[in-house]
Amino acid sequence: MAKLRVGVVGCGPMGRGHVKHYAGLADCELVGVVDMDPKRRAEAALSSGARAFADAKELIGRVDAVSIATPTTSHKDLALMFMDAGVHVLVEKPMAESPEAAEAMLRGAQDKGVVLQIGHIERFNPAFRAAKEVVSDPRYVIADRLSPFSFRSVDVGVVMDLMIHDLDIVLEFLDDEVESIEAIGIPVLAKTEDMCDARLRFKGGAIADIRASRVSMKKMRKIRMFQQNAYLSIDYQGNSISIFRKGEKFAAGEFDPLTIDPSQLDDPYGFVFGELLDVTEREITSSDALRDELRSFLEACRGLHPPEVTGEHGLRAVKLAQQIREEVGVYLARERGRAGLSADD
Repeated sequence: MAKLRVGVVGCGPMGRGHVKHYAGLADCELVGVVDMDPKRRAEAALSSGARAFADAKELIGRVDAVSIATPTTSHKDLALMFMDAGVHVLVEKPMAESPEAAEAMLRGAQDKGVVLQIGHIERFNPAFRAAKEVVSDPRYVIADRLSPFSFRSVDVGVVMDLMIHDLDIVLEFLDDEVESIEAIGIPVLAKTEDMCDARLRFKGGAIADIRASRVSMKKMRKIRMFQQNAYLSIDYQGNSISIFRKGEKFAAGEFDPLTIDPSQLDDPYGFVFGELLDVTEREITSSDALRDELRSFLEACRGLHPPEVTGEHGLRAVKLAQQIREEVGVYLARERGRAGLSADD
């Protein structure tokens, strides 16, 4: 089987990861890397053995598939250019800066019959995959995604930069339509929001509280899901899942927590998390999510299966992110009015 010829557009922190993994995958040949910065493209070419280009157009005719890891505002034009030439495209998240741009990309892929995959990397996190085996009907979700300021992705706010990961995950687990949104956001170092807290109410009655910050002192990647028969805590960074279920005796009615005298228990904590609640903690075998994502993309390009994260998935996440951003705009306008500030302050 002939190797797929691939290229990478954008050699920043994420793009360098694409370069590294493509260069190490046996079923593809990394033929070109593109970046406007001469130093970055030279370093990427030197580390991978690929040719370096300043203009993405130089890859046309040389590649069968391409990864786009450039600023979000450039995604649409680059993706449409490659798709028009019959090139399969993986676009890093967020798919686009607006639902309209994302829809144009989706139409472009459909018209040309090429693969369009969106880089929502958490879908390839082993913790997410393990959770899919357990989560069935979550009714309340809490997601926290916190990071120190990284000086990248400043062309978009934290909703598009970080929160969109969890929007994609929540929509994948709930598979329901959002009925209402409440959101606040605060700019700290950038002109756009650096912190955001959003509450989503779904038509089926489920609620999701999603928090994101890119000005935190430490990283956190956690999501907790409550469903009728279980509570699950998923740690993406630690690749672990904790599952809490009613203990057999409690579920059978042999224990009534309201009638138990804790002073009569040798170990109240152990009783709660041993008898009343059954706790299962699973460590997930670590893997390289980006490598798995790129390998899956190449398989989709070969027609072995549909892309795991489709353009439709990317579009629904962008639509929800845009709705949250609009609510943040309403909140900030109200706060400026309360403080007697103009829109330019």
